Amino acid sequence: MSIKVLRLVTSEELIGKWNPEKCSIHNPVVMVPVSKDKIGFQPWITLGEDEEIFLKDQHIMTIVTPDIKLQNEYNRVFGSGIIIPGDEGIIG
Repeated sequence: MSIKVLRLVTSEELIGKWNPEKCSIHNPVVMVPVSKDKIGFQPWITLGEDEEIFLKDQHIMTIVTPDIKLQNEYNRVFGSGIIIPGDEGIIG
């Protein structure tokens, strides 16, 4: 699984660990702008207990690889904590 950003037909953008074989995303969060140069993470389904969410292909518009800063911030908050070398900055 690798970290991906998914844009859904609802215009929501999720970031999480994507599993293409199962069409699932692990620990998905919504990226929320908090100021001009900062974003925050908010749980996508706030009252759900499941860490892995299964999606239907028809609800996904596109899937992209996030830039290094975004991957590092996601890993810091939700993932392994491993920072990818080459960009020590974090979002915000």
